[in-house]
Amino acid sequence: MNGHAARRVVVTGMGAVTPLGNNVEDFFSNLISGATGIRMVDELSATRGFGVVDVDMAAHFSVSENRQLDRVSQMAIIAAKQAIDSAGSTLSLPLGESAGVFFGTGMGGAESLQEGYFDFYKITPQKKMLIVLAAMTHAPASHIGLRYGIQGESQTYSSACSSSSVAIGEAFRRIRDGYLDVALAGGAEALLLPAIIQSWIDMKVLCKESSDSPGTGCRPFSADRDGFALAEGAGVLVLESLEHALQRGAQPIAEIVGYGVSNDAKSLSKPDLQGQKLAFRRALADADIAPKKIGYINAHGTATKVGDAIETDLIKEMLGQHAYRIPVSSTKSAHGHLLGATGAVEMIATILALKTQIVPPTTHWSQADSACDLNYVPQRGMPVKDLEYAASNSFAFGGSNAVLIARNYR
Repeated sequence: MNGHAARRVVVTGMGAVTPLGNNVEDFFSNLISGATGIRMVDELSATRGFGVVDVDMAAHFSVSENRQLDRVSQMAIIAAKQAIDSAGSTLSLPLGESAGVFFGTGMGGAESLQEGYFDFYKITPQKKMLIVLAAMTHAPASHIGLRYGIQGESQTYSSACSSSSVAIGEAFRRIRDGYLDVALAGGAEALLLPAIIQSWIDMKVLCKESSDSPGTGCRPFSADRDGFALAEGAGVLVLESLEHALQRGAQPIAEIVGYGVSNDAKSLSKPDLQGQKLAFRRALADADIAPKKIGYINAHGTATKVGDAIETDLIKEMLGQHAYRIPVSSTKSAHGHLLGATGAVEMIATILALKTQIVPPTTHWSQADSACDLNYVPQRGMPVKDLEYAASNSFAFGGSNAVLIARNYR
């Protein structure tokens, strides 16, 4: 700790580019109403649905910029601008030496990398100016740092599905411990490419869609679940020390109070209950709260048979009988699995649940399962009272686990 007492860390701005909406307001409104952002895309698959972001990049970037930017960086920049704008005009730019950017992504600029391969093998000509700079995993963080004059620190985390949760957690630590005053933290992912989709199909973890009701195939915690829908998007949060936020007259949205990480060290693909428990226990200890203080959990909930059952066991073992008294939901049912960006988007949903006192649903949940017997908030958002603490779980392939705990600011 940089010679400072632990400081309170608040969220003062948020931005989101998702299959459910291209800003935070639309995203959350559609989420709690039970809408789905999953749709069939014939050129990608005849049997799977995907969470595709519908945004006109030409409205945000010049022709020259679009030749330099991969889709993952484009979405990251748009979400970051929204977050900066929502944090208020008193956030002085450039952000300078007391600010950092912390970003998560699973595979970075995959579209640009594919373009380079296609050009090399004479399939299609290259369009990007410099493939290396567009495709590198650190490109989204680099572009955000350049645009906002962030000189304190720039870090990229790539721990599969926990990437952006880790990025938020590490930013939280830097500010809490006195190293920085401000951070932009989040993640982005853009992997809806034929070869990558086929590799996920081969893993047998993507849900199949019905032609009668397309977009409803992802059913976390439901007995008929058979996997998730792959998606793209970005989420960014502005974090500040409470002192810094109040000095400039900002209105905090929520407070980050706990962060726990762990590594299963058991399997590349099968989740481990003990590893998840360690991350959750560390987050509770970091927040210095008892398990019964948690009033809502945004679950990792990927709608796989094994994963959902293990996460349910985790919640019951950590919270005891209190687990049956609180709502638990997986918003992946509505926006899909954004992989490295999913933790950031789900943390935004968690924070908005605290702010609005409306818990988002597990859309498309339909059948009770004895292995998953908690309140998963089926179909539509649920109003709650006195929700003070909420947790967001992110459990990744490779065994990287991260749990974030937020508190309703008061």
